[in-house]
Amino acid sequence: MRAVLICPKEGGRLVRHEMADGTSALHCDLCGRRYPVEHGIADFAEGAYYDQFDESTTLSEAHLEGLRLEIDGASRRINDFYLPLIEGTRVLDCGCGNGISVDLLQDAGFDAWGNDLSALRKWQWRERAHRDRLVVASALALPFPDGYFDAVLSSGVIEHIGVAESANPYRVAPLPDRDAQRAAFMRELLRVLAPGGVLFLDCPNGAFPIDFWHGDAPGKPRFHSTREGFLPSFAEIDALVGGRAEALSPYKRLQFRQAAQHWYGRAFSAPMEWLFRLMRVRGFRWLAKSALNPFLVARASRPP
Repeated sequence: MRAVLICPKEGGRLVRHEMADGTSALHCDLCGRRYPVEHGIADFAEGAYYDQFDESTTLSEAHLEGLRLEIDGASRRINDFYLPLIEGTRVLDCGCGNGISVDLLQDAGFDAWGNDLSALRKWQWRERAHRDRLVVASALALPFPDGYFDAVLSSGVIEHIGVAESANPYRVAPLPDRDAQRAAFMRELLRVLAPGGVLFLDCPNGAFPIDFWHGDAPGKPRFHSTREGFLPSFAEIDALVGGRAEALSPYKRLQFRQAAQHWYGRAFSAPMEWLFRLMRVRGFRWLAKSALNPFLVARASRPP
């Protein structure tokens, strides 16, 4: 299945070579770049990961707990929400995190691929059954041909494009070229999407003043200005896809499992589920793109 991959820099054909030390690499026949393949995982990052990690790195207990919570979250994201929506055969999960989504999609009969630009994720992927379908690559330079996928998923990625983030305490600020980077990100997702294919993009709603996903602890609320330039609104996403976006209810996509560890999560989970159900009813679907919705799910088709 390596034949589908192309050089993300020049679009050239990649040829696999076995090295004398027992490792292998993909070589571009146009630019001569060499991309290593380790444990079946092709790495196109050229060392430019967004994080720092190797096997000697010690993760904090809070970080480990977050990774454990992700396992259940990734399974629910695919099984409970996206599987009934996906049509076609070829699927990309752009920014797939721990890579569980690719195993689930493959097991459901899809020709699935995933990418992330993380050294930590590359290490995690060794546990995946279909790790040869996972590539370390930037979402702004994907190693896939034009129009290859029938569906593209991207969950919790766009908000991290074009911003500077720091932790302890969590802080975020837009970069001067934020808009240009986000436009390039969207162009790349649409480039690998087949004509008539469907893009699904989800993220916290920038128009909603409370963010439960980015903070100093899982599920802890982060109150923010709607003008901080981090989380996009539906209008911003719609503009990036040329006014073709449709807002979907996040019912079953957002289940408040992490927030439910706190009293406020338990108090608001039932009312929010009622609201999400209402967003699916004709006449109330506009709520899905409003400031009353904490989590956006957008769907957009590439014109045939």
